[in-house]
Amino acid sequence: MLLALLCSGAPLRASEPPAIPEERQPQSLEKSLKLPSWLKLELSYTAEPMANPLGGLAQSSAWIQKSSITLSASRGHERPKESWSELDHWRVNLNLNHVSGDASYAERIGAFLNPQTLSYPTAFYPTELSLERHAGDGWLEFKAGVLPLESDFEGALMTAPIFNSYVHSALNDTYNILLNGLPINPYSTLGAVVDLKARPDLTLRYGWRDLNAPTWSSTPAGLGSAHVLQLDYSPASLTRRAPAGTSLPPGLISVGAFRTSTKGGEGLYGSVTWRSGLNLGMDDRVWIGGSYSPSVSLDPAPSFVGGGLVVQGLFPKRPFDVLVLGGGHAGLSSQASPSFPTKPYEGLIELGYRLQINPNLNLQPTLQWIFNPSGTNAPTPGILTTGVQISLNL
Repeated sequence: MLLALLCSGAPLRASEPPAIPEERQPQSLEKSLKLPSWLKLELSYTAEPMANPLGGLAQSSAWIQKSSITLSASRGHERPKESWSELDHWRVNLNLNHVSGDASYAERIGAFLNPQTLSYPTAFYPTELSLERHAGDGWLEFKAGVLPLESDFEGALMTAPIFNSYVHSALNDTYNILLNGLPINPYSTLGAVVDLKARPDLTLRYGWRDLNAPTWSSTPAGLGSAHVLQLDYSPASLTRRAPAGTSLPPGLISVGAFRTSTKGGEGLYGSVTWRSGLNLGMDDRVWIGGSYSPSVSLDPAPSFVGGGLVVQGLFPKRPFDVLVLGGGHAGLSSQASPSFPTKPYEGLIELGYRLQINPNLNLQPTLQWIFNPSGTNAPTPGILTTGVQISLNL
């Protein structure tokens, strides 16, 4: 069935944009529950079953899943930005997550980096409770409260939107920065973010996190604080001639630096996302990115470089499906505690295809090849994993 869906037509050319059928409106809890227009509610469920039919210390499988509720209250939700008063800029945000399943898959198969994005200890995570001033059409935006670095709301740091296309944890979300103590979603701690928008396509961002607060971080209290400075530039030239109906994020140049005050963890990161302009489906994005930290005694993966290609509408009869291809190389440190990689690097390649079953449900079959897996001393030249990411949003 999957093969028939993928082969239902010849690849599209950028010079021949498809006639996109009118998309059905997704089912909405807000409408079903008849919530007031100033209240935004979303429930989501994501599962990542995976197995390795070839390679690894053992042929194994694992299922891990996350359920999430996201709530945002603001008078500005029901009003156009050009007519906002000061009160309309303000929002209260809440995000709760529950992770269940088997988070030990990587260790069992001999990989150091997790092949699944959701590989967190099973727990209930009160990930965000924040007060936010949205910039609207202005220049100042800030948020404070209990926050992760990679937020489900606007204001995420140390990430680029295109990363969310992938399943492997090294490609998804946060530049594969594994510095102990950083509160990466669903972990969180007390913090704040300030955005200065010099113009609509240029934003300077500063984030602070209190790592002394024993809230919902990944490590015990007493690690000082984390500081992040990030510059985002999204000129129209990076996604020129993108067709109507695209679901891919706009082009982006993002560079940043981080530092933790007590333990001395620090580093640089950055990425570029752009439209290739080649004859690849309805729309596409190419990206490259990486990070570097000199803190080899603190960060088990002090260097990372990756890149990929994301194509929407490769086949005419499937204009909302997305093909993803990506790869990465993580330099590993044997000096970092508590995990000790046994080889100098681990690499990966990921190939996936996201099928939009309907506006609420996506299935993303994925294949990954992990080369030079570095989780144990056992001679494991490579691991082939296969799985599917199931995403339901209401």
